[in-house]
Amino acid sequence: MRKIIYQGEKFIKDSGIFFGRGLFETILIKEKPEFLKFHINRLKEGLNKIKLSPLEENLEELIESQNLKNCVLKIVVTEENIIFTTRNIPYKKEDYEKGFNLTISNVFRNSTSIIHKIKSLNYLENVLEREKALEKGFNDCLFINEKGNVCETSTGNIFFVKDEKIYTPDLKEGLLNGTIRDFILKEFDVKLKNIKVEDLKNYDEIFMTNSIIGIMKIKKIDDYTFSHEKITSLVLKKYIERIRRV
Repeated sequence: MRKIIYQGEKFIKDSGIFFGRGLFETILIKEKPEFLKFHINRLKEGLNKIKLSPLEENLEELIESQNLKNCVLKIVVTEENIIFTTRNIPYKKEDYEKGFNLTISNVFRNSTSIIHKIKSLNYLENVLEREKALEKGFNDCLFINEKGNVCETSTGNIFFVKDEKIYTPDLKEGLLNGTIRDFILKEFDVKLKNIKVEDLKNYDEIFMTNSIIGIMKIKKIDDYTFSHEKITSLVLKKYIERIRRV
C-alpha cells in the first residue's frame, strides 16, 4: 500500500522524488469530478507502462471522501506515495472570449519516447517552454516532433478544422491521449493526420483541449491567424452538454 498524502503532509522519498518515476492526473471538479473514470484508468495503464506496482487503493472513494467542489485536483502517484493537492480553477470567461495565441517551440518532441505519451512527472520541458511562450506574450507553445509534424501544446491536445472537417495528430507522433481529446474522438468524426507547420495557414479553425480548460479556441499561431469558430463552437457545446448531463 502507498502512503496517502494530503496537501502539506510529508511524503516518502522514493524513485519518483529522485528520478521522476511517477505519474500525475489533473482533474476538474465542479459539483463532481469530471471524467474521473478516464483519469483513473489512464493512471492505472501508465503505472503498468513505467513498471510501478498497481494501485491497491480505491482512488474514487478517496476523492469522494474529500467532498471537493469547484477546484482543480492533482493526484501524484509514485512508488511509495499518493499525493493529493488542490488549487483554484485558473480560467475565466474572458479567456474563452479572447481565445489563445500560440508560438511554435524550437524544442523538438521525440515521437519514440514514452515520456510524452503518459502523464509523467518528467514535465520540466513543458514547463520551461510554456514559460518562454508566456514571456513573449503568448498563452502557450506548440510542439513539433523530429519529423516536422505537429504534436500538441505544452498543456493540451490540438485540433484543426478545414471545410468543417476536424483533424488531429496521431498519438504515434509523440503526444498524450488527453481526457478531452478522447471525448471528442468518440463524439465526432475526427481524422488523424500528419500536420506540418507550413500547412497551418490552410486551416479555418484551430482549438486546443485539456481536462481543465475544456475547449479553447486558438486565434493565432505566430504569424498565422484564425477567425472562424463554427465547428469549435459545436464541439464546445457538446462538451458543455456532457459536463452538465453526467
